[in-house]
Amino acid sequence: MFKELSNEFEQRLILIHREQMKKWQEEIKELRLVDASNEEASALLNNARFLLQNPIFDS
Repeated sequence: MFKELSNEFEQRLILIHREQMKKWQEEIKELRLVDASNEEASALLNNARFLLQNPIFDS
């Protein structure tokens, strides 16, 4: 009986671990997408800042 309970407990821990790992992997994927979007926005803002600080005058 104890062995059976021990096996059930171990299987439940494994299941919980797998579910948590899957959740973390999804969160990491979402964070990578947000990071890429932030990098693009940062590049655009840096370009705009450069243009505002260094105006080009055509004569």
